Amino acid sequence: MKKTLFLIMMLCCHIVAVAQMSRRALEKYSTEAVKQIALTGRTPTIDILDSLANNADVSIEMLSRMGDADDVRQQHACLKLIDDIVAYSLKPTGMKYVDVVRQGLKKAIDRSYEPEVQQHVLEQLALVAKPNDVAHVAMYLEIDQLAPTVAQMLVAMPDIDDRLAEAAKTNPAVKEKLLAVISARRGKAASASSTIAGIAPAQKQKPTALPLWTESLRREVESIARQPSPVADSLIIMDSARKALPELLRLAARREGADRNAVLARFLVLADHAAQKGELNGTELYLLLRDADALAADDVLRTQIVVAMGHTHTVQAFVYITRYYGKEQYADAMALAVTEFVATHPEMNRGKLVNALLYKAKQSFIRHYDEQGVDAYIDQALAAIDNWRADGALNLSHTEQTCMEKRGFWVMHDELTDFDMAFDWRADGLLTLSLHSTPILKFDAKRGVCVEGENKWHKFEAVGEWSTANVSVKGNKLSVAVNGKQLVSQAQPLTINTPASGFTKILADDAGAVVRQYCFRKK
Repeated sequence: MKKTLFLIMMLCCHIVAVAQMSRRALEKYSTEAVKQIALTGRTPTIDILDSLANNADVSIEMLSRMGDADDVRQQHACLKLIDDIVAYSLKPTGMKYVDVVRQGLKKAIDRSYEPEVQQHVLEQLALVAKPNDVAHVAMYLEIDQLAPTVAQMLVAMPDIDDRLAEAAKTNPAVKEKLLAVISARRGKAASASSTIAGIAPAQKQKPTALPLWTESLRREVESIARQPSPVADSLIIMDSARKALPELLRLAARREGADRNAVLARFLVLADHAAQKGELNGTELYLLLRDADALAADDVLRTQIVVAMGHTHTVQAFVYITRYYGKEQYADAMALAVTEFVATHPEMNRGKLVNALLYKAKQSFIRHYDEQGVDAYIDQALAAIDNWRADGALNLSHTEQTCMEKRGFWVMHDELTDFDMAFDWRADGLLTLSLHSTPILKFDAKRGVCVEGENKWHKFEAVGEWSTANVSVKGNKLSVAVNGKQLVSQAQPLTINTPASGFTKILADDAGAVVRQYCFRKK
């Protein structure tokens, strides 16, 4: 039942996602529409307008910057197309796009430094503005050329008196002008524009870019980490990061509430520093973060964990955080993480789930469009959408944890030929992995990894109880990495008697074992 509901949800998200267009397609449609307007003066066809309105958060801002300064006709055509998109959003068929059109208009005003363009776009915003836009629009009372239009717009908007009063309190730079607007709304002045015209406005200054939201998240985590925890501080001081991090997790497991949060926050700060210094690789960091996430009950800490998972650039971390897809409190963190994964693993940019995640990432980034560095993320997400493919997706159908008792085994009956696979395991004894229905690899936490036909063990190191294996098979070539360390590269363990394809099997010895998050991708 759960699987059916999940598939239905994925299908719905895919239907929504495919309606969105990549930046490349938007540029093509916009350019063709602008040419048509410039040459014939005709309004673009409904299908073009529908596509541009559906993506107005990108298309309108793009159009506001497309005009050639030496081509007046083209500039007018760009602005005319913005007008057409707004007009379409006011019709019954396009009304569902009003909110995304509002966002695009505000972006266009914010990012333009041409008063004529700003004035034109502001007049269009007046047609679709809602009370939530008051504080944003009020900022432009500072600009001489825009102040009269802003004033008229604010005077005409219904039911915004409380928002105007709040804006006057929080924005001293335009307080007097907002008071004039409030006065005009109450009928104590004939015209807000004439009242405001008597106040000398400030010239527009290029705004200082706001830091990306992750900066405030980092400060929150550091604030939690400053709560007293002498034992945790002692661990950090006395041991190296590799030793201290697992110990901090054990300490956190023995604490509750604020005390646990203080320890986990220290863990996250230390893990970040250790990763930046190269003391931990991405896979090791993923394994530790996953243990931390199992202990976290605080949204701030979990958000930081999801962001940090993205920086591991590991397949296993991507698979793990998909559990937070659809949970809005983690949407922004998921956006950063997913974009990082797809950028570093382009082979993962396939399948309906990834498409839906990229669409959600795009929407999250657009919500932060005025923050420093977000443009690069938006472009990265749009480029990923451009290059997305439906086939060859990562198969996540075997990600549940499975306990194997004495001589227990787990068989995946998918018929695999060439593929990449990954899984986490915890075992005191020997774990045997069959590929193409043939025992090929042995894993031992103390000795390492042994390939069938070789008389040696390839050692690896673990930072906790769990380890992760990444196995790649192509023809009779085999590569194996454990905990981020490449142990076997292009070996030839598949003998002439080994089938060309077959199932995958994981077998425990007398000590038993636990396996989780097995996933694979067919090549």
